[in-house]
Amino acid sequence: MTDKNLSTKPADNYKNTPMGKAVQKKYADILHGSRPEPSYRHPRMTLSNRAKIFSPFAALRGYEEEIAAEGEEHLKVTKIRFSEEDKGKLSDKLLQVKKGMEVTVCFFETDIDPASFNTPSKPATPLGRYRTIAGTVERIDPVYRELQFSTGDKNALGKELPVIIRFDDILDLSGDGIVDIDEYLGIEKD
Repeated sequence: MTDKNLSTKPADNYKNTPMGKAVQKKYADILHGSRPEPSYRHPRMTLSNRAKIFSPFAALRGYEEEIAAEGEEHLKVTKIRFSEEDKGKLSDKLLQVKKGMEVTVCFFETDIDPASFNTPSKPATPLGRYRTIAGTVERIDPVYRELQFSTGDKNALGKELPVIIRFDDILDLSGDGIVDIDEYLGIEKD
């Protein structure tokens, strides 16, 4: 039961079929010509613009985000542990912070919940990264040992969410009116 109309020949022999010969005869005048040059009004599109046209049809959707996340994973560091003297200096700076003050805070940020540290499955020193952000102090909570301030950044819904930083995660704190404790107390250095 073979049908004579079904061809089992490879596709490269298409030009030797009657239909292929008809197409060659019909387009013989332009088939082997060179590509025409575009007019000055419509220049050729650059390769980067051509790539933008087809980017919505990327075969690996989310690939770039995965690569970026993997790169961030390799940039994580361990949290710096302060000496008692350094803790005292930071505490002195925190005492100078008032509500409504503009501050710049460098702090440690991790994806792990701090309450889960020192468990058998979690390391005592988490990995994370240090971030520096500036904003206006909204609240200083000495009970929960947190500093809350607004940066002016808004989420996808257009709502501004406050940034809450634990005192233990702060590496450095600076702003107008925050000075070294000796200068704050008026003690002259020898």
